[in-house]
Amino acid sequence: MEAPQSRLSYSAIARYAEQIASENDVFDERGNVDVYELLRKLGGEIEIDDRAESLDVRENGDFTVFLPTHTSRLRDRFTIAHELGHYFLHFRAPDQNLIGERTSTFTRLGRNIPETQANVFASNLLMPAAQFKTTFCRLEQDLVSVAEHFEVSYPAAKVRAEFLGLPT
Repeated sequence: MEAPQSRLSYSAIARYAEQIASENDVFDERGNVDVYELLRKLGGEIEIDDRAESLDVRENGDFTVFLPTHTSRLRDRFTIAHELGHYFLHFRAPDQNLIGERTSTFTRLGRNIPETQANVFASNLLMPAAQFKTTFCRLEQDLVSVAEHFEVSYPAAKVRAEFLGLPT
């Protein structure tokens, strides 16, 4: 069963992701979102397994993010943020914000609108637009350094820069 879609625009999803981080005060000493702390505060847990990256929600405040055994810490940060996107956009969302049947299991396979929405949430949670642009300029457009600053993979930083219209 495919996840429901959110009726929120990408800009509304971006604001929502930044709001979630701010309301939960989960910033580390560098100003980056600590997704592990956010997950803990929300009642989530992590299980490392050989299955695909996924989210299983039992109820609000009780869920598990599944991470594969073979991924990097940077990939895991993005995956956690992505699965939190599903949690907020496709599970906890009010009925009027959903298109399709509510589900409690989300698997990160393929490309579709719910997956893109979760990626938009994750990108904005980990790399808020204003901070990203400031850091991109401060680090002289060096995407390797920008990725290191935000603790994301180079490809994630590159996609974010392209989405924000920055030179890559």
